Amino acid sequence: MKKIFLLITITLIISGIITGCHKSVTSDPEVSTMDNLKVPAGFSWETSRLVNMAIGIDLLEANIGSLCRISVYDGNPERNGNLLVTGAAGYASPFEYALRIPSSAQKMFLKAEDGNGFSRTDSVTVTDNISYTFTQTLFKSSQGTSSDPDCSGATPSKTLSGNQTYTINNGTWYVTGSFTGSINFGSSGASINVCGNFHPQNINNMGTQCFIAVTQGGTFQMENSLVMSNGSRLTLFSNSHISLGGLNMNGTTPRIINYGNDFVINSQFSPNGSLENYGAMVMNGGLNVNSTATLFVSTGSLTINGNFNLNTTFTNNGAIEVFGQFNLNSGATLYHNCKMIVHQDMNLNSGNLTMNGAYLKETGSLQINSGATVLLKNNSMLSTSTYGQNTTIQGTGGRSEIKVSSSGYINGQNKVSGSIEMVTPTGLLTTGGSANFNNGATLKAIASGTNIIPVSTCNPEGIGGTPPPSDVDGDGVPDNLDNYPTDATRAFDNYYPSKTAYGTLAFEDLWPSKGDYDLNDLVVDYQFRVVTNAQNKVVDIKPVFHVRAAGAGLSNGFGFQIDGVLKGQVASVSGSSLLHGYISVASNGVENNQDKAVVIVFDNFNNVIHRQGNNGYYHTDPLVTTGYGDTIKMNIHLSSPLALSVVGSPPYNPFLIKNMTRPVEIHLADHLPTSLANTGLFGTGNDNSNAAAGRYYKTASNLPWALNIPVKFDYTSEHIPIIQGYSHFATWAQSAGGQYADWYTNLAGYRSSGKIYQGK
Repeated sequence: MKKIFLLITITLIISGIITGCHKSVTSDPEVSTMDNLKVPAGFSWETSRLVNMAIGIDLLEANIGSLCRISVYDGNPERNGNLLVTGAAGYASPFEYALRIPSSAQKMFLKAEDGNGFSRTDSVTVTDNISYTFTQTLFKSSQGTSSDPDCSGATPSKTLSGNQTYTINNGTWYVTGSFTGSINFGSSGASINVCGNFHPQNINNMGTQCFIAVTQGGTFQMENSLVMSNGSRLTLFSNSHISLGGLNMNGTTPRIINYGNDFVINSQFSPNGSLENYGAMVMNGGLNVNSTATLFVSTGSLTINGNFNLNTTFTNNGAIEVFGQFNLNSGATLYHNCKMIVHQDMNLNSGNLTMNGAYLKETGSLQINSGATVLLKNNSMLSTSTYGQNTTIQGTGGRSEIKVSSSGYINGQNKVSGSIEMVTPTGLLTTGGSANFNNGATLKAIASGTNIIPVSTCNPEGIGGTPPPSDVDGDGVPDNLDNYPTDATRAFDNYYPSKTAYGTLAFEDLWPSKGDYDLNDLVVDYQFRVVTNAQNKVVDIKPVFHVRAAGAGLSNGFGFQIDGVLKGQVASVSGSSLLHGYISVASNGVENNQDKAVVIVFDNFNNVIHRQGNNGYYHTDPLVTTGYGDTIKMNIHLSSPLALSVVGSPPYNPFLIKNMTRPVEIHLADHLPTSLANTGLFGTGNDNSNAAAGRYYKTASNLPWALNIPVKFDYTSEHIPIIQGYSHFATWAQSAGGQYADWYTNLAGYRSSGKIYQGK
């Protein structure tokens, strides 16, 4: 409830000023106010979605009985992706989790690790149900080809055969037998599915939306070069074959996808556009990756019979063997996550090399020049005959290794810095020495080295042997993968929204009457850390809360119910701020007289904020001096571990307690009230709840009293409805979340910055 001004005249004047100054950001009068929104009845007002994940790992026979760590990120962890959840997977036992993520998210990154150094990161497209299995057999793609196209739609009029010249237009054509003629792509939108022997003399005009898919054991062989233009795509599926005299990718949007194990290019290949390799490719004339290549990633194997020149970004999650030279050039970045062997010289001229648990073998000379940046992470290994270093290189994470089998030097004041051990035959360099090693880096003789990197699928050489991973607490999770290596009851930390981010709950507090929909009567930022054990069961819930705003004259409280947990399943609760005596808690810290586990965070927000001066609004009026809020850190320890599916997903079922009147609860739309709520208020005022239909805390026009935003939310200033601050809020609501799921972000054109609160 907003502050009641004492003088009606002043109130009217101020109201007039507000009305005159705060105009809608949309020119459409139909959606200029919350009351004019036409919101579908079933819309839940969720800005996030639940994704049911089952992430397994196909263990080698020798590792059956071991546990691996599965980590889920909202972006590539090598490029500052945020950690969301972590759990264990073992033989025939996937990591299962119902993960809440922003509705706008399109991709997640999954990482699998075992105690012996196996590590792999793959990306997946977000769907409601994600079932994914990692494999420790390097060349077996985990992408799967269950959706391989076929030739079941072939008809005589759409079948290519014989030695004729065909001009093909819209639609899909098929090769089911043998074809040795020529092809003209007459228009965009024409495709060829090859299930037989496709040996064309020539192919012309492969342009926009022109596709060739080699599938179902088919063969595509051409002595001439295939020329691909913008928007074209060539795909090789499993158990099929491609052999080309050459391959030219013109423009920036042609795409090559390989799932097969027999894709051969018989001349120098210079890809533009995108290339995704999940199988095996052979390039008999060398590889020169142009700076215009937009995506170059390999999870399978690449054999390069010639030189390899890299001029752009390339991610290697598989194996590369180069029988010529490798040159890392200006503008290039190599993210190397598995195995690479070079049989002639390797020159890191400039650009960036990041190795993560990877192996790089140079049988000749490795030269790191002054323009290059090199980062070795997590037990990576460089193995070379001769070594030259003209820049500083860094090591992070588990100790990495540089093994020089003949001779090496480090020029000038350049350093080997961080978690790196370098070994040479004598423990000496021809130029440089111990002064060039700092921050934990060491130089030793090969025979005296102390580092241990086990032999693995990615690293066939290793160093120091292959000891079993240490597991001090005996919970089955190796110490190097265990967040709690000395505590058998705990293993992993899981976060919502992420390890480094907060979400926001924003409330109107006049329920069952409507407010002004600035949604800033109580604004609470939150971050949940959920601690699980080796069996992926919840042990502790450790939320952090921070009151960021309170545009209210009411002394509101705040709590949450864990709908899947009974009050007796909680051993203890700590960290609550309960000072006013109207909240009754049991000895374990949960609220009394409840069926479910209800935790009250604070009984009056005024006790956890500190205003500067005697101000009514707290961080909602830009003309009022600001203050600061306490950080409320809580710990909810369960009596015995419970399955993640039982406990549910943060932020659980949060609610506002109106003006310290315990029975008056304000929840998110369609969230259950607690046992202490006064359900007699349903259907009064503007409330249109219907318990029998599972409908709660909505008006007759389907408006809510609270929102949960999966990021730290920039709310509107006092008396400015949210619909006026965010340009796409109305479209999001009226489309039931189908459009502008990211309406709350700060993208161009998404908000009216003058109406978003900016504290002084």
